[in-house]
Amino acid sequence: MVVRSRLDREMDEDALRLTSSMDSDRNIFHYDLLVDYAHVIMLERQGIIGRESAGKIISSLREIEQDGFENLSRKFEDVHEAIEAKLIEMAGEHGRRIHTARSRNDEVATCLRLFARDRILDILAEILNFRSVLVKRSFEYVDAVMPGFTHLQYAQPTRLSHHLLAWHDMTWRDFERFLDAFKRVNLSPLGSSAFSGTSFPVDRDFVADLLGFNGTVENSMDAVSSRDFLTECIFACSSLMLSFSRICEEIILWASEFGFLKLPDEYASSSSIMPQKKNPDVAEIIRAKAGKIIGMLTSAMAIYKAMPFAYNRDFQEMNRILFDVMNETLLSCRVMVGMVEKIEFNLEVMKDKAGKDFSTATDLANLLAEKGVPFRTAHRIVGELAKKGNCTPSANEIMEVCRKYGVEITFDDDELRNALIPELSVERRRSSGAVSKENILRMIDSRANAIKEDERKLVGMKSRIIQSVNRLYDMVRSYEG
Repeated sequence: MVVRSRLDREMDEDALRLTSSMDSDRNIFHYDLLVDYAHVIMLERQGIIGRESAGKIISSLREIEQDGFENLSRKFEDVHEAIEAKLIEMAGEHGRRIHTARSRNDEVATCLRLFARDRILDILAEILNFRSVLVKRSFEYVDAVMPGFTHLQYAQPTRLSHHLLAWHDMTWRDFERFLDAFKRVNLSPLGSSAFSGTSFPVDRDFVADLLGFNGTVENSMDAVSSRDFLTECIFACSSLMLSFSRICEEIILWASEFGFLKLPDEYASSSSIMPQKKNPDVAEIIRAKAGKIIGMLTSAMAIYKAMPFAYNRDFQEMNRILFDVMNETLLSCRVMVGMVEKIEFNLEVMKDKAGKDFSTATDLANLLAEKGVPFRTAHRIVGELAKKGNCTPSANEIMEVCRKYGVEITFDDDELRNALIPELSVERRRSSGAVSKENILRMIDSRANAIKEDERKLVGMKSRIIQSVNRLYDMVRSYEG
């Protein structure tokens, strides 16, 4: 063991298995090495260790990086110990200097933030792809009429494009949540040591800049003991997965008796016994993963809720949750992009059902209100027609019911016919954000422009980090020469 200084005996084998995080630490192997490089370069730059020691450490770390995670020993508590042990084996006494002015507390917190930062950027990119697909398909189906639902009952005619834009806007808000979380994630705890800082003249800002952070978590105790960045990432993932789950639920429904879409073969499965089946397994799995991730958010918050300052080993169990949640969310994003892009919508079925179950009843009530009938009275008149099952009344039948309520109005069958046509119904709805074609085209245009702006923003965020990490590796190579 590396860290057994005051202990005479090795850790119990079962206790080691219980406390070891090596199985999940592959997620931060790369980030641990980045942290090591930056820390060693800073130590040498500040005169805390000599050039020879820095060179020996860095060349050994490069070999460890090239050998990969799989070549590390599994007998250690975590990847940090495993790398340090391998380093000391390779670099001897020089390797023992790497942990100067550093604790595993600030080291692991930094690795976690680097992992979370990169996963956020990957997830943001996939959400942008998903939003682009939805906007493209909205324009493709700008004229397609379909039934809208409340309580899963036929309610009013709408447009498929409007519905797809609703999916877009829901995930757009998730994009903003990740973007906002990034600001709090991309701060460096390194240099805080155990929790009270260090007496060595470390340069925290220099290390933060080398690793592409936007700054530091200033208070050294807060830096090592805060995991709100972690729960925020898990919450953002939970929110996105909730959005995906709702969309998947509709995909599952629409592929069933609704008949609104055909699932792509690449995102469906067959039955082991019923040869005719085409099952929405992919959508169902994403729906299930949303439920699992909600549970994992609860687990992380339950671990964190009574944690005293500063560091506690309980945090290790939160790390596993972060890795699993962000990795599964990223994979789900990629699958959602492909599935929605390849879905075939049955436009004729949608059109045929757009007026089902008197779904233009509101239009008829509105027509009566436009002729001076109080809306609540008009609502009761049309409701009586619906109660009788008369979903295609003539003008005379309506006027007869009106007289029962003391209402005398006249209109002809052409007015009535126009009120009950789904294609005309959607076009009459011109209020802001409603389903008229003009509105939808405007929304498509504004969202396409927003996607372009968000793409530029994301490219800028990634470029800054890439430049910093490239600079770090340039400095690493200077020690190897």
